[in-house]
Amino acid sequence: MSFILSEDQALKTLLTGITVVDEKNASRAVGVWFSTPDIESRAQSYPYMTIELLDVTQATYRQMVGLFTDNDLQGTVAPISNKTYTYEVPVAMDLVYQITSYARHPRHDRAIMSYLLNKVFLGKRGYLAVPNDLGTETGYRHLLLDEFVKRDTIEDGRRLYRNVFTVTVTSESSVNSSAADLSKVATSVTINTITTHIPSDKQPI
Repeated sequence: MSFILSEDQALKTLLTGITVVDEKNASRAVGVWFSTPDIESRAQSYPYMTIELLDVTQATYRQMVGLFTDNDLQGTVAPISNKTYTYEVPVAMDLVYQITSYARHPRHDRAIMSYLLNKVFLGKRGYLAVPNDLGTETGYRHLLLDEFVKRDTIEDGRRLYRNVFTVTVTSESSVNSSAADLSKVATSVTINTITTHIPSDKQPI
């Protein structure tokens, strides 16, 4: 998996597809953009949400030390028959994101807030599905709600409803492919090739 890029895309995928209802539209899509969308995008329609990466920190509280062995470098390269990669355990990292929803209609605001708090940011027990680069496997990361605040305001003489969610996604650094050791897979293991010293009442293996 590609560090940060994979989590970015997974978070946008998680938030995409939300719809709200009002007296004029029975299914109004909620747009999703990274950071603050440009003027052309913002002029399209409310409501929408933005995703912003606030911080990246090393998660020493859950760091492990050792070696991993697999056949695809954590889903970043296509497997080679009878070959494996051995590499150090990646560095544990925490990604802190801020998701902000914007709406003009109070019903849209409440619908978005209710959906995110009940189905997406489930306190300290949420999760984020992150596919690997090859699309062959999906890993699941903790998605922790750190803070939720209301930031309603007046913009251009009109009400602007804002909900701000601060979340942490558990992650790990990308695998250092240049330091990974590529080796053959053992097809057989022989134990006790010399059996003359084994007592006669014992069975050699």
